[in-house]
Amino acid sequence: MVASTIRHRFEATAHLTVRVPHGADGDMTTGARTVLRRLDALDGVEIDRVTGLTPGLNALEVDVEVTATIAVAEDGDETEARATLEDGTGVEAVHDLAVEPAAGA
Repeated sequence: MVASTIRHRFEATAHLTVRVPHGADGDMTTGARTVLRRLDALDGVEIDRVTGLTPGLNALEVDVEVTATIAVAEDGDETEARATLEDGTGVEAVHDLAVEPAAGA
């Protein structure tokens, strides 16, 4: 029998820079949301506000303020939540992060 990893869940608000490929469906907000929703550690991603845009050769870097639920290892804390976001495909930077334990966590 394989042991499953117990996850700790946080409600998070974050200011991120997300890499949105040119040609992505929808507008830049939809593109950023799509990139973030592909991350296994995030649930319920909502873009609260777009705060900046930097065009690039193959993608746009979109600065966004988001709310989401983030799952980390059982003994995880804000540092691990930040590292999980920073390691996410398409996340270029984590500028600010605030977390609190999710209800029922």
